[in-house]
Amino acid sequence: MTTTRRLTSHVGVQRNGSETVPRPELEPIFTELAARWESSGRAVPGRPDKEWTVLARQPTWPGG
Repeated sequence: MTTTRRLTSHVGVQRNGSETVPRPELEPIFTELAARWESSGRAVPGRPDKEWTVLARQPTWPGG
């Protein structure tokens, strides 16, 4: 299933006072792609990455 959304210049722009135009939902194609990546063990933007967390916790130098 493929969908197309036309971008307009008013998305996220304040109209009057504190009223803003709501942000559009994610396209189904991106949601499906993220689900496929996650099911195959790949990193998904916006979700925690277990491998990166482990690597980031390692000391920068051996013995340090």
